[in-house]
Amino acid sequence: MRFSSSTLIATALVLTSFIGSPAWANDPPKKPAAKEEPPKPKFEYVEEEGEPGRSGYIYKRVAKPKFEEPKELPKAEPKEAHKPEPKDDHGKKDDHGKKDDGHGAPPKKEEKKDDGHGAPPKKDEKKKDDGHGGGHGGGHGKDAKKPAPPAVSAVYDSAVIKLDANNRPLTPVVFTNAYADYFVCYKTIKDKYRETVLAEMNTFADRMGLPRAQDMPCMIKVAKPKTKFPGAIYIEFYVDEQAEKACIKKGECGSTRLMMLHPKDKTGIKSKEVYRSYVLTDEKKFRRANFCVSPDGQFLGEKHCYVALNPDWLFN
Repeated sequence: MRFSSSTLIATALVLTSFIGSPAWANDPPKKPAAKEEPPKPKFEYVEEEGEPGRSGYIYKRVAKPKFEEPKELPKAEPKEAHKPEPKDDHGKKDDHGKKDDGHGAPPKKEEKKDDGHGAPPKKDEKKKDDGHGGGHGGGHGKDAKKPAPPAVSAVYDSAVIKLDANNRPLTPVVFTNAYADYFVCYKTIKDKYRETVLAEMNTFADRMGLPRAQDMPCMIKVAKPKTKFPGAIYIEFYVDEQAEKACIKKGECGSTRLMMLHPKDKTGIKSKEVYRSYVLTDEKKFRRANFCVSPDGQFLGEKHCYVALNPDWLFN
């Protein structure tokens, strides 16, 4: 069966009209597609105008997360511990409340002793304490309370240097001047730590071509108020006896050989990470240098430890 060409053309036009029909003005308006809401920002921003960027986007500061203080819970009353009744086979009470010795015999009454003069017996008098506990007790006996140990520093590690809660040595002051108080190193810092400090100090002195520091004396120096670093803790050595007297008694330290204990911070867990910040000077050779060493002995550079730990300190 054959179809004419006109029949085929008409059939194609009908199919085309069904597939893509044109839109007319009198057609009912189509509903707009639902807009997808943009996702909520991951951060909460501060309510402010902000600063527009080059692309037109307005930049705002991110708000700090809110911190809710923990609520205090009421203290629970402690429960009374159940005490088991002691069992005593030889101390059973009879019907009258008197103790039985376990052999069926009635308990004996306590006989009062007579001193022979008809006077009632005297009670045992307590021994008088003459202040020494009867010669052997008192302050030197077992009951004497030991003095409470002093509070240690919360900033400096007691395994390195022993300081009290005010960051001062427990030993007495031996010298003082207008700039600092001096304490001996003995019983304040560990011998191994003192030897490490002296070895590193003399290594830097050799690098600068300066005289080496002597092993003794070794002093702990605590800076006084109104100085550059008030309250700072130093370990100080000297090149000779003349430099020692001039530095301690007069405060004139021309040949400086000292190390400042620099804590990483004074607020948290890392407070006891103490860095070693060295200062070496020589007024005759016009030389001065700073060196920083980490607690593990790593050389961090020829700079003060504050600068080494805070590279952007100029912009703070």
